[in-house]
Amino acid sequence: MSRIQKLLLSISCGVLLSLAWPPLPCFPFLFLGLIPILWLEEICADSANGHWSFFGYSYLALLIWNVLTTWWVGNTIIGTGDISSVFAGVFANTANPFLMCIPLIGYQQTKKHLGEKFGWIALAGYWMTFEFIHLRWDLTWPWLNLGNGFSQYPQVVQWYEYTGTFGGTLWIWIMNISGYVILRDFLLKRNVSIRRKNITGYCLLLFLPLSISVLLYFSYREKGKPQHVVVVQPNIDPYNEKFDFTTLNKQLLTLIELSRKKISPQTDYLVWPETAIPQGIFITDIKDDPSIHTAQQFLNAYPRIKLITGISAYAKYTSATTSTARYSSEGNFYWDAFNSAIQLDTSKKYPIYHKSKLVPGVEKMPYPQIFKFLEPLAISMGGASGSLGEQKDRGVFFSTDSVGVGPEICYESIYGEYSTEYIRRGANLLFIITNDGWWGNSAGHKQHLEYARLLAVETRRDIAQSANTGTSAFINQRGDVSQQTAWWKPAVIESTLFASDEQTFYVKNGDYIGRAAIVITTIFILTGLFKKIKKYNIFSHSHDL
Repeated sequence: MSRIQKLLLSISCGVLLSLAWPPLPCFPFLFLGLIPILWLEEICADSANGHWSFFGYSYLALLIWNVLTTWWVGNTIIGTGDISSVFAGVFANTANPFLMCIPLIGYQQTKKHLGEKFGWIALAGYWMTFEFIHLRWDLTWPWLNLGNGFSQYPQVVQWYEYTGTFGGTLWIWIMNISGYVILRDFLLKRNVSIRRKNITGYCLLLFLPLSISVLLYFSYREKGKPQHVVVVQPNIDPYNEKFDFTTLNKQLLTLIELSRKKISPQTDYLVWPETAIPQGIFITDIKDDPSIHTAQQFLNAYPRIKLITGISAYAKYTSATTSTARYSSEGNFYWDAFNSAIQLDTSKKYPIYHKSKLVPGVEKMPYPQIFKFLEPLAISMGGASGSLGEQKDRGVFFSTDSVGVGPEICYESIYGEYSTEYIRRGANLLFIITNDGWWGNSAGHKQHLEYARLLAVETRRDIAQSANTGTSAFINQRGDVSQQTAWWKPAVIESTLFASDEQTFYVKNGDYIGRAAIVITTIFILTGLFKKIKKYNIFSHSHDL
């Protein structure tokens, strides 16, 4: 095959995966998009520099996919006007495909030493191990984990309540490997009966999970106690107004006036977005803060309502209690900054949750010993010097009638197993509070909402999403979206959500498929090492003779 043909295969892979990704409506390409990668591996395996050649074509394919799908990561330049903020997007979209190549190179090596069938098993295991790690390390960026690709059509993956998104990743690899076998059989003009058998198997692997999912979708009924919920989207410019503290009163009045349009004495919850109260508030001073006091006065007329809102919070220490604590020479104390959520009601109690899946580079400096030099770039992107503080466990806000709400801040909602801890700790509803306006009217805020649909299925929880300038909406336990708001427009919406207390198999067991993939990966790595050692010993023995 010529170099041009190989390039076309590589490009077709990147384009197909991009077309399959939300917000585009072409998810069936997920079952075809990786076939060119498998074809390229077989072609490159016979060349002199097969490893490097396969790496190069794979990297190009994955680079195209990343750039076409998440180019918006660098779009903060629209607000900052600082060209350096584009570097974040460049780094994310060039580093991520490099990391994605690691399981592919591992597959090539395993196939070479253990054969094709073991290679395919290893490929799925290596890829899911990569996704598992990518959900958990400091440079976390699981936005393009394959299982997320079905988010616009949760009707086809209702079994995520048993498998989580790893089930989708495994399904995609099974379908692409099966599709590649059929393609190869056709090109090699193999026996017709073999081709029919493989095509029959492919159809079963495709339509059986689809049929199960559709059956689950149409037979599912909402469960739980009804709760009247109002969501506010204030549409405050995150760059030019949001953190201009001379406009604090105006922002707060906007939130209150929008809220008044929909709330009633029967309203149970009112949801405001991430950092709706943006000025830093020391936790010890919350009850005396003017903004909190104003919000409390507003709530006094509605004793039933629980307001869940984002705030910027600070904690003060006498010593460096946490790894993120900074020293204040002016006040002679240590302090932490948090991106937080708080519940306000007439009880005058102030439960707080601190965001703990922090955005690398902006809210958290990953591996500071290595990346300390990037701190000025983080600040130019709207971040802070150093890292924000975190909390170990997920916090659940309870009401007097024992309904629990899991407050998810920004992109915490794309972390499936992480989010299940809210449910295990008693959350009957999930509220996502976010900004989503940092990247303009791009695919970013649309993808974020779509991913929440998968979370609703995984946990079988109703979700309310309140965005500052992005997209707000309600999502039911089947993953259906209702009352989705328009971009860059103030809005207030209301709905009845159902506070369920049931726990799905996935909630109870988490990413067990990802853990199984780690076991498979470990077995193949150890097998490969054993074969190399054995080969080396045989060679050394023969040399000695």
